[in-house]
Amino acid sequence: MATALGLWLAPPAALGQSTQTLDQSLDQAWQTLPVSQPQPKLTIRVGTKELPPFVSLEPATLPYGYSADLWQSIADDLALETEWVTYESVSDLLVGLKNGDVDAAISGISVTAQREAAGFDFSYPFYQSGLQLMVTKPKTTVITFASGMFNWQNFRPIVLIFASSTAVGGLIWLVEHKHNDHFSGNPLRGVSQGIWFAVVTLGTFGYGDVTPTKFIGRLIATLWMGLSFFIVADFIASLTVHQLSENQLDLAALSGESVGALKGTTGEVFLQSQPVKLVTYPSFAAAVTALEDGKIKGLVQDAPALRHFINLNPDSFELAGTLLTHEGYGIAVRENDANLLEAIDQLILDYQQQGFLQQLHEKWFNASELESRAR
Repeated sequence: MATALGLWLAPPAALGQSTQTLDQSLDQAWQTLPVSQPQPKLTIRVGTKELPPFVSLEPATLPYGYSADLWQSIADDLALETEWVTYESVSDLLVGLKNGDVDAAISGISVTAQREAAGFDFSYPFYQSGLQLMVTKPKTTVITFASGMFNWQNFRPIVLIFASSTAVGGLIWLVEHKHNDHFSGNPLRGVSQGIWFAVVTLGTFGYGDVTPTKFIGRLIATLWMGLSFFIVADFIASLTVHQLSENQLDLAALSGESVGALKGTTGEVFLQSQPVKLVTYPSFAAAVTALEDGKIKGLVQDAPALRHFINLNPDSFELAGTLLTHEGYGIAVRENDANLLEAIDQLILDYQQQGFLQQLHEKWFNASELESRAR
């Protein structure tokens, strides 16, 4: 009250002086208050390995692809600044993660029990994958076509048809040549007529120009008609099975042969339990070169990566058989990073529900197919 009265009763000069002093004090106090500054993002080191279309390194300066886009979205949502570290192999990548050189690892890393037991934790799988076999595409030439035609698998049914037709034609001649003018004359002419009758009966042409007249001859013809269904079915089945065996080669057909895999991958672990000669390579390029040179008969690798590669090289390679295993790709962290893993898991589940993962698939896998068509 005294202060208020003093201000009201003070002379104008004194009042103005007091007001000026108060304003200066407020200015000084305001300058001493802490000013709100934008907080810098926390930097996290993330290891990766090239595995198109999940991670590609050239010609861009930063990794790009399905997994790179996924991680960038996670980093943005968690307010993290990413420092990328690249490795030559998955095994080197996991060693770097275990040693603390990086805080997380993402590429096309399969979630396995062995890796979980080795001190790593994995996020919820963001992509379902598996191993598959890639082989060189056979080149069709006149020589290979002719050799295929005279392959025993193709030639065997033809030999069976002519052998059985000759036998039936001979029996018909024996029964009919004494009283049937169609099969009379010298044995060569009569047997040839019998073979002709057997062939047209087998093929259900039914010309009727030569027919048996005796009961025994017609009985033989009837039995031959019934048997011909099985012979024709065997002929068609043999051709179909042989065609499928050529077009759908699988790992079982390469038993005892050399098959390649990348060192330190699940492909190497899988082939160790298969009846093939395992050959490991430090890089995908080295394995493909060995496959082209004929040093190995096939290459086992992650199916999405192989499909992407074949889309870019459709005339040289092809997939053989179906998926050999079923695996999920996850983001790897060390076992003591439970908080980071929990945050990543929640975001991956959100992305899955929102359709973001499907958008990534359409963006990167359809892009590889369009690129192959453009070539």
